[in-house]
Amino acid sequence: MNTRISHLAKLLQAGIVWLLLPCCSSELTLGDPVQPPPKGDPGIFKVYRRDGDSVMAGGWSSGMNLSGVSFDQRQTATLVSRRHVVMANHFQRGVGSKLVFHDRRGKFLERTLVKTRTVHGDVAVGLLSEPVPANYRVYPLPAAREDPSFLIGRPVMVSDQNRRLFFHKVRTVNRFIIAFEYDVADTHGWGKKLIKGDSGNPSFLIDGQELVLVETHTSGGPGAGPFYGSAIVQEKLRKVMAEMDPRYTFRTVNVR
Repeated sequence: MNTRISHLAKLLQAGIVWLLLPCCSSELTLGDPVQPPPKGDPGIFKVYRRDGDSVMAGGWSSGMNLSGVSFDQRQTATLVSRRHVVMANHFQRGVGSKLVFHDRRGKFLERTLVKTRTVHGDVAVGLLSEPVPANYRVYPLPAAREDPSFLIGRPVMVSDQNRRLFFHKVRTVNRFIIAFEYDVADTHGWGKKLIKGDSGNPSFLIDGQELVLVETHTSGGPGAGPFYGSAIVQEKLRKVMAEMDPRYTFRTVNVR
């Protein structure tokens, strides 16, 4: 009798697990990046864990592949190759730090930072202990142009230390710096006043199916920081990345 009950309990337990998994996964429909509706919920995660798998938020943010951003500490790090991350130079993690990533389904991945270098201005680059697998996103940079002013007025997705996404607009851009302004009408999601601790969090342009890394925060308010479409920033970044591990570099896309 006890054997039959034990067997039934095992079957019931397996059945509960089988029922729960489709329920959780059905809440997350992965798609291409799209701008949210006005006042769209800015959260990336429903439940966030630094030491294991997390539960992703459903809705519009499930189209934003943030698997290449390490949000486990306030000193955020963003993948620009399978083995390199960029950070704010004034707010970077130290060698030996653990970096935690979660893929689009919330699966946990941990790497160790083994080297760091200053690149240019407020850009630092770090080398991971080993490359990340293919299901973690590496972000392209905008192809360098002599005149980047065509970006002025474009919506830009900014992130913060609380793992949230907000939409601002490009106010100005030059060969080194890009700065944003609030979308006062909250046309897409919400705007956010960036504060101390948000430094280094990345901002992205949406270009078709791509999230293109355009900035990491240096200053607060609507946000401003190094422009990753800068020819000088890219030249220095490519050089330092090659010195760390020449097998990997960043890629660029022609933003439309």
